[in-house]
Amino acid sequence: MSQNNPAREYDVVIIGSGAAGLTTALHLADIAKIAIISKSDLPESSTFYAQGGIAAVLDDEDSIQSHVNDTMVAGAGLCDEQAVNFTVSHSKEAIDWLIHQGVEFSRNSTDNQYHLTREGGHSHRRIIHSADTTGEAVQTNLVGAARQNKNITLYERYNAIDLITAKKFAGSENNFCYGLYALNRETHEVETFKCRFLVLATG
Repeated sequence: MSQNNPAREYDVVIIGSGAAGLTTALHLADIAKIAIISKSDLPESSTFYAQGGIAAVLDDEDSIQSHVNDTMVAGAGLCDEQAVNFTVSHSKEAIDWLIHQGVEFSRNSTDNQYHLTREGGHSHRRIIHSADTTGEAVQTNLVGAARQNKNITLYERYNAIDLITAKKFAGSENNFCYGLYALNRETHEVETFKCRFLVLATG
């Protein structure tokens, strides 16, 4: 294992290449140069294997408050209500964005409207899905969009080893993060990534 390569520099480095990491990259790519560190070959990820669907308020008979209430009850006291409110309130916006990225959700054969199912803990039909491979549909389309974006570079089969923080090399009282070291599993070399911002999106 060696470390001979010059440092790679980006505005933002994202560790993780599932739905969270890819979504973050695609939202920032208009204003920043992005690197995504993936431990696997894309589109391989936990997102890819997710089945079922995504809960969102998409039906006129449903409401944000109903979805929030269902989530709080199902969470049995473990949910942060502010976080639940934020997530549920932005659920339709998130689905619309996924559709814009090319994700094709299942539709009813009768009226061609999106097919919504009802799952445990929900009082309304609010689960939108892509057959029974929703994760695959989401991940494949997000990876495709990232590959086509000139401001996003994907590093596949890289393992993040350690973060570069101020305390480690300067003894500073602050602990700002300036990048990371990652193992390139193809070359067996440790590479340095410098960045202004680092995002952990590892699940």
